[in-house]
Parts: sequence; structure tokens; C-alpha cells
Amino acid sequence: MMHLNLFSIGFGRIFPSKFKYRDRATIVAEILDTIHRDPKGKTKTGIMRAANLNFGQANQYLNHLLLCDVVKATDPLRSQEVARYKLTQKGASFLRSFDMWHLVLETFRRRVV
Repeated sequence: MMHLNLFSIGFGRIFPSKFKYRDRATIVAEILDTIHRDPKGKTKTGIMRAANLNFGQANQYLNHLLLCDVVKATDPLRSQEVARYKLTQKGASFLRSFDMWHLVLETFRRRVV
């Protein structure tokens, strides 16, 4: 059980802790997966709907992801859009790593519990 606590602290609390439904890493992964699935990129509204976030949450997560160079804002396709978001190389790498670790941790968690 000690390894479980150390690993969850070291990996940024992937295991559910004080969060009732989803932890932050899972929300970020859902945002990145949503953006990754659309080759043209996703608008903020599309990200909000797919990741089940409100406007404030979407702004907060997207601003953080932009600052960390995980996503980039591209030019709008239509005149009414503000921007579309696409994954950077760093974002694609993070998404692959998260998927792999999520699978490993789920397998580990099933064996422990």
C-alpha cells in the first residue's frame, strides 16, 4: 500500500483522491483526446461539450495548456470563430504517455483491491 501512495503522489495524483468524480489529470487527458480526435482542431465550445466542462473551467484548463505548450491556438476557419485548438508534439506525447500509464495503473489497482 505504501507504493500506491508514493506512486500517486509522484505521478500527480492519478488515483482518485479528494475529487468526487474526475481528477485534473483525467480532465486534461479528456481535453487532449477531444482535440486529438478532430484533425481540423476544436473550438472552445466543442472542447467544453466533449469534456463536460463549463466556460470558466474550459478557460482555466486551456490557458494552462497553452502556457505549457501542450496545445496551440490556430487561426479560425470561419469569421465567427475565435480560434481552434490543436495539439502540439508535446501534447501528443503527453496523451500517449497518459493512456499508457492509465492502463498500467488500472491493472495495478485491480490487483491491489
